[in-house]
Amino acid sequence: MSFQVHNSLTRRLEPFVSLEPGVVRMYNCGPTVYTRPPVGNYRAFLFADTLRRWLEYRGYRVEQVMNITDVGHLTDDGDEGEDKLEKQAKKEKLDPWEISRKVAAQFFADLKALGIQPAKTYPKASDHIPEMVEIIEGLLAKGHAYETQGNVYFDVKSFPGYGKLSGNRVDELDAGARIAVREDKRNPEDFALWKSDPAHIMKWETRFGPHGFPGWHIECSAMSRAILGEHFDIHGGGLDLVFPHHENEIAQSVCAHGGKTFARYWLHNGMLTFDGSKMSKSVGNIRRVHDLIKEHPPEALRLALMSAH
Repeated sequence: MSFQVHNSLTRRLEPFVSLEPGVVRMYNCGPTVYTRPPVGNYRAFLFADTLRRWLEYRGYRVEQVMNITDVGHLTDDGDEGEDKLEKQAKKEKLDPWEISRKVAAQFFADLKALGIQPAKTYPKASDHIPEMVEIIEGLLAKGHAYETQGNVYFDVKSFPGYGKLSGNRVDELDAGARIAVREDKRNPEDFALWKSDPAHIMKWETRFGPHGFPGWHIECSAMSRAILGEHFDIHGGGLDLVFPHHENEIAQSVCAHGGKTFARYWLHNGMLTFDGSKMSKSVGNIRRVHDLIKEHPPEALRLALMSAH
Protein backbone atom coordinates (compact mmCIF):
# COMPACT_ATOMS: atom_id res chain seq x y z
CA MET A 1 0.00 0.00 0.00
CA SER A 2 1.38 3.42 -0.94
CA PHE A 3 1.43 6.42 1.36
CA GLN A 4 1.52 10.18 0.91
CA VAL A 5 3.65 13.00 2.31
CA HIS A 6 3.04 16.75 2.38
CA ASN A 7 5.71 18.25 0.16
CA SER A 8 6.54 21.81 1.21
CA LEU A 9 7.91 22.49 -2.27
CA THR A 10 4.59 21.83 -4.02
CA ARG A 11 2.34 22.55 -1.00
CA ARG A 12 0.31 19.41 -1.53
CA LEU A 13 0.08 15.76 -0.57
CA GLU A 14 2.00 13.53 -2.95
CA PRO A 15 2.49 9.77 -3.21
CA PHE A 16 5.94 8.88 -1.92
CA VAL A 17 8.14 7.09 -4.44
CA SER A 18 11.85 6.72 -3.75
CA LEU A 19 14.40 7.28 -6.50
CA GLU A 20 15.88 3.82 -5.92
CA PRO A 21 13.42 1.01 -5.11
CA GLY A 22 13.76 -0.06 -1.48
CA VAL A 23 16.16 2.76 -0.52
CA VAL A 24 15.45 6.24 0.86
CA ARG A 25 18.19 8.88 0.99
CA MET A 26 17.29 11.55 3.54
CA TYR A 27 19.08 14.69 4.73
CA ASN A 28 17.97 16.40 7.95
CA CYS A 29 19.33 19.72 9.14
CA GLY A 30 21.01 19.25 12.50
CA PRO A 31 22.14 21.69 15.20
CA THR A 32 24.49 24.63 15.15
CA VAL A 33 26.69 23.60 18.05
CA TYR A 34 27.25 26.91 19.83
CA THR A 35 24.99 26.20 22.79
CA ARG A 36 23.05 23.15 23.96
CA PRO A 37 19.96 22.96 21.73
CA PRO A 38 16.64 23.89 23.39
CA VAL A 39 13.92 21.28 23.55
CA GLY A 40 12.09 22.90 20.64
CA ASN A 41 14.87 21.85 18.27
CA TYR A 42 14.21 18.25 19.16
CA ARG A 43 10.81 18.35 17.48
CA ALA A 44 12.73 18.39 14.19
CA PHE A 45 15.09 15.62 15.29
CA LEU A 46 12.19 13.50 16.59
CA PHE A 47 10.21 14.14 13.40
CA ALA A 48 13.16 12.81 11.40
CA ASP A 49 13.44 9.80 13.73
CA THR A 50 9.72 9.00 13.47
CA LEU A 51 9.77 9.33 9.68
CA ARG A 52 12.81 7.10 9.46
CA ARG A 53 11.18 4.45 11.69
CA TRP A 54 8.03 4.57 9.54
CA LEU A 55 10.04 4.14 6.33
CA GLU A 56 11.99 1.24 7.82
CA TYR A 57 8.73 -0.33 8.99
CA ARG A 58 7.56 -0.11 5.37
CA GLY A 59 10.64 -2.06 4.32
CA TYR A 60 12.96 0.70 3.11
CA ARG A 61 16.64 0.94 3.87
CA VAL A 62 17.11 4.54 5.01
CA GLU A 63 20.37 6.36 4.36
CA GLN A 64 19.95 9.23 6.83
CA VAL A 65 22.37 12.13 7.14
CA MET A 66 22.16 14.85 9.80
CA ASN A 67 24.72 17.63 9.72
CA ILE A 68 26.59 19.41 12.48
CA THR A 69 27.11 23.14 11.81
CA ASP A 70 30.33 24.22 13.51
CA VAL A 71 31.27 27.32 11.49
CA GLY A 72 29.70 30.05 9.37
CA HIS A 73 26.24 30.39 10.98
CA LEU A 74 26.01 34.10 11.72
CA THR A 75 23.77 35.66 14.35
CA ASP A 76 21.28 37.12 11.86
CA ASP A 77 20.97 33.78 9.97
CA GLY A 78 22.21 35.67 6.92
CA ASP A 79 25.37 37.56 6.01
CA GLU A 80 25.63 39.92 8.97
CA GLY A 81 26.60 39.61 12.62
CA GLU A 82 29.07 37.45 14.48
CA ASP A 83 29.65 33.77 13.99
CA LYS A 84 27.46 32.10 16.63
CA LEU A 85 30.27 29.82 17.79
CA GLU A 86 32.81 32.61 18.04
CA LYS A 87 30.36 34.81 19.95
CA GLN A 88 29.72 32.01 22.45
CA ALA A 89 33.44 31.29 22.70
CA LYS A 90 34.10 34.89 23.71
CA LYS A 91 31.33 34.67 26.29
CA GLU A 92 32.72 31.47 27.84
CA LYS A 93 36.37 32.43 27.25
CA LEU A 94 36.97 29.20 25.33
CA ASP A 95 38.28 28.25 21.90
CA PRO A 96 35.36 27.94 19.41
CA TRP A 97 36.44 24.42 18.47
CA GLU A 98 36.22 23.47 22.15
CA ILE A 99 32.69 24.92 22.24
CA SER A 100 31.68 22.87 19.20
CA ARG A 101 33.03 19.62 20.67
CA LYS A 102 31.33 20.22 24.02
CA VAL A 103 27.93 21.09 22.55
CA ALA A 104 28.06 18.23 20.04
CA ALA A 105 28.59 15.81 22.93
CA GLN A 106 25.58 17.34 24.73
CA PHE A 107 23.49 17.01 21.57
CA PHE A 108 24.31 13.30 21.22
CA ALA A 109 23.52 12.74 24.92
CA ASP A 110 20.08 14.32 24.42
CA LEU A 111 19.41 12.20 21.32
CA LYS A 112 20.23 9.06 23.30
CA ALA A 113 18.00 10.13 26.19
CA LEU A 114 15.04 10.58 23.84
CA GLY A 115 15.63 7.23 22.14
CA ILE A 116 16.47 8.75 18.76
CA GLN A 117 18.23 6.31 16.48
CA PRO A 118 21.64 7.48 15.28
CA ALA A 119 21.76 8.72 11.70
CA LYS A 120 24.04 6.96 9.25
CA THR A 121 26.47 9.85 9.58
CA TYR A 122 26.78 13.28 11.20
CA PRO A 123 29.07 15.30 8.93
CA LYS A 124 30.65 18.47 10.33
CA ALA A 125 30.73 21.55 8.16
CA SER A 126 34.39 22.18 8.96
CA ASP A 127 35.32 18.77 7.51
CA HIS A 128 33.83 19.59 4.09
CA ILE A 129 35.48 22.89 3.17
CA PRO A 130 37.06 21.49 -0.07
CA GLU A 131 33.64 20.32 -1.31
CA MET A 132 32.16 23.76 -0.58
CA VAL A 133 34.93 25.51 -2.48
CA GLU A 134 34.42 23.12 -5.41
CA ILE A 135 30.71 24.00 -5.63
CA ILE A 136 31.45 27.72 -5.33
CA GLU A 137 34.03 27.50 -8.14
CA GLY A 138 31.42 25.80 -10.30
CA LEU A 139 28.83 28.49 -9.59
CA LEU A 140 31.35 31.19 -10.49
CA ALA A 141 32.21 29.45 -13.74
CA LYS A 142 28.51 29.18 -14.69
CA GLY A 143 27.79 32.84 -13.92
CA HIS A 144 25.59 32.20 -10.87
CA ALA A 145 28.05 33.76 -8.41
CA TYR A 146 30.49 36.66 -8.30
CA GLU A 147 33.54 37.70 -6.29
CA THR A 148 33.95 41.07 -4.63
CA GLN A 149 36.30 42.26 -1.88
CA GLY A 150 37.25 38.69 -0.94
CA ASN A 151 33.62 37.61 -0.61
CA VAL A 152 31.67 35.38 -3.00
CA TYR A 153 27.93 35.91 -3.40
CA PHE A 154 25.23 33.93 -5.16
CA ASP A 155 23.39 36.04 -7.72
CA VAL A 156 19.75 35.31 -6.90
CA LYS A 157 18.50 36.90 -10.11
CA SER A 158 20.42 34.28 -12.09
CA PHE A 159 18.02 31.59 -10.86
CA PRO A 160 14.41 32.08 -12.10
CA GLY A 161 13.08 29.45 -9.69
CA TYR A 162 14.14 31.36 -6.59
CA GLY A 163 11.28 31.58 -4.08
CA LYS A 164 9.38 28.45 -5.10
CA LEU A 165 9.80 26.84 -1.68
CA SER A 166 9.07 29.86 0.52
CA GLY A 167 6.83 31.88 -1.79
CA ASN A 168 9.15 34.88 -1.53
CA ARG A 169 9.50 36.75 -4.81
CA VAL A 170 12.80 38.38 -5.67
CA ASP A 171 11.23 41.74 -6.50
CA GLU A 172 9.43 41.79 -3.14
CA LEU A 173 12.62 40.90 -1.29
CA ASP A 174 14.44 43.66 -3.16
CA ALA A 175 11.81 46.27 -2.33
CA GLY A 176 11.45 45.12 1.27
CA ALA A 177 15.11 44.92 2.26
CA ARG A 178 15.13 45.91 5.93
CA ILE A 179 18.82 46.65 6.23
CA ALA A 180 21.20 48.78 4.23
CA VAL A 181 22.42 46.92 1.19
CA ARG A 182 26.07 45.90 1.42
CA GLU A 183 28.03 47.89 -1.11
CA ASP A 184 29.72 44.75 -2.42
CA LYS A 185 26.41 43.08 -3.38
CA ARG A 186 24.78 43.42 -6.79
CA ASN A 187 21.34 42.82 -5.31
CA PRO A 188 20.24 43.08 -1.66
CA GLU A 189 18.85 39.53 -1.66
CA ASP A 190 22.11 37.93 -2.87
CA PHE A 191 23.61 35.68 -0.20
CA ALA A 192 27.16 34.79 0.78
CA LEU A 193 28.77 31.59 -0.37
CA TRP A 194 32.16 32.55 1.06
CA LYS A 195 33.09 35.33 3.48
CA SER A 196 36.37 37.10 4.12
CA ASP A 197 37.23 38.36 7.60
CA PRO A 198 40.77 38.54 9.03
CA ALA A 199 39.32 38.67 12.56
CA HIS A 200 37.41 35.41 12.16
CA ILE A 201 39.08 32.67 14.22
CA MET A 202 37.83 29.71 12.16
CA LYS A 203 39.18 30.42 8.69
CA TRP A 204 40.77 28.74 5.68
CA GLU A 205 43.15 29.87 2.98
CA THR A 206 41.77 29.41 -0.53
CA ARG A 207 42.25 31.17 -3.83
CA PHE A 208 39.63 33.66 -2.58
CA GLY A 209 42.07 34.81 0.09
CA PRO A 210 43.79 33.80 3.35
CA HIS A 211 41.01 34.67 5.80
CA GLY A 212 37.87 32.98 4.50
CA PHE A 213 35.05 30.87 5.85
CA PRO A 214 31.89 29.43 4.28
CA GLY A 215 28.42 30.91 4.24
CA TRP A 216 25.87 28.92 6.22
CA HIS A 217 23.79 27.74 3.25
CA ILE A 218 26.57 26.30 1.08
CA GLU A 219 27.50 23.93 3.88
CA CYS A 220 24.40 21.74 3.61
CA SER A 221 24.58 21.65 -0.20
CA ALA A 222 28.16 20.38 0.02
CA MET A 223 27.59 17.84 2.80
CA SER A 224 24.43 16.37 1.25
CA ARG A 225 26.09 16.05 -2.17
CA ALA A 226 29.22 14.46 -0.69
CA ILE A 227 27.26 11.70 1.06
CA LEU A 228 23.90 11.33 -0.73
CA GLY A 229 24.66 12.62 -4.21
CA GLU A 230 23.34 15.52 -6.27
CA HIS A 231 19.75 14.24 -6.24
CA PHE A 232 18.14 12.50 -3.26
CA ASP A 233 14.72 11.72 -1.83
CA ILE A 234 13.96 13.78 1.29
CA HIS A 235 15.24 16.99 2.85
CA GLY A 236 13.80 17.86 6.24
CA GLY A 237 13.96 20.46 8.98
CA GLY A 238 11.93 22.95 10.99
CA LEU A 239 9.66 25.53 9.37
CA ASP A 240 12.05 28.25 10.52
CA LEU A 241 14.60 26.94 7.98
CA VAL A 242 12.37 27.28 4.91
CA PHE A 243 13.68 30.81 4.32
CA PRO A 244 16.39 31.69 3.82
CA HIS A 245 18.30 28.48 4.49
CA HIS A 246 16.44 25.88 2.46
CA GLU A 247 15.49 28.31 -0.28
CA ASN A 248 19.15 29.17 -0.74
CA GLU A 249 20.20 25.53 -0.66
CA ILE A 250 17.86 24.81 -3.55
CA ALA A 251 19.10 27.77 -5.59
CA GLN A 252 22.80 27.02 -5.29
CA SER A 253 22.42 23.24 -5.66
CA VAL A 254 20.16 23.32 -8.72
CA CYS A 255 22.45 25.85 -10.41
CA ALA A 256 25.59 23.92 -9.49
CA HIS A 257 24.16 20.66 -10.81
CA GLY A 258 23.02 21.96 -14.20
CA GLY A 259 19.33 22.34 -13.36
CA LYS A 260 18.94 18.90 -11.77
CA THR A 261 16.35 18.66 -8.98
CA PHE A 262 17.99 18.85 -5.56
CA ALA A 263 15.74 17.04 -3.06
CA ARG A 264 12.51 15.51 -4.34
CA TYR A 265 10.43 15.93 -1.18
CA TRP A 266 10.75 18.75 1.37
CA LEU A 267 9.24 17.91 4.77
CA HIS A 268 9.00 20.51 7.54
CA ASN A 269 7.78 20.32 11.11
CA GLY A 270 6.08 23.12 13.03
CA MET A 271 7.56 25.00 15.96
CA LEU A 272 7.18 24.13 19.63
CA THR A 273 5.21 26.64 21.70
CA PHE A 274 5.51 27.17 25.44
CA ASP A 275 2.77 29.02 27.35
CA GLY A 276 1.33 30.18 24.04
CA SER A 277 4.57 31.57 22.59
CA LYS A 278 7.22 30.14 20.30
CA MET A 279 10.09 28.89 22.42
CA SER A 280 13.01 31.25 21.80
CA LYS A 281 15.96 32.84 23.54
CA SER A 282 14.60 36.34 22.89
CA VAL A 283 11.38 35.54 24.77
CA GLY A 284 13.33 33.86 27.56
CA ASN A 285 11.24 30.67 27.71
CA ILE A 286 13.96 28.20 26.76
CA ARG A 287 13.82 24.70 28.27
CA ARG A 288 16.33 21.96 27.58
CA VAL A 289 16.03 18.17 27.38
CA HIS A 290 18.56 17.34 30.11
CA ASP A 291 16.62 19.51 32.61
CA LEU A 292 13.16 18.28 31.61
CA ILE A 293 14.05 14.61 31.95
CA LYS A 294 14.98 15.27 35.56
CA GLU A 295 11.30 16.05 36.11
CA HIS A 296 9.65 13.68 33.60
CA PRO A 297 10.51 10.30 32.06
CA PRO A 298 12.19 10.80 28.66
CA GLU A 299 9.50 8.62 27.04
CA ALA A 300 6.86 11.08 28.26
CA LEU A 301 8.80 14.01 26.84
CA ARG A 302 9.18 12.22 23.52
CA LEU A 303 5.44 11.54 23.38
CA ALA A 304 4.58 15.13 24.29
CA LEU A 305 6.86 16.51 21.57
CA MET A 306 5.30 14.25 18.94
CA SER A 307 1.66 14.52 20.05
CA ALA A 308 0.82 17.43 17.72
CA HIS A 309 0.35 16.95 14.00
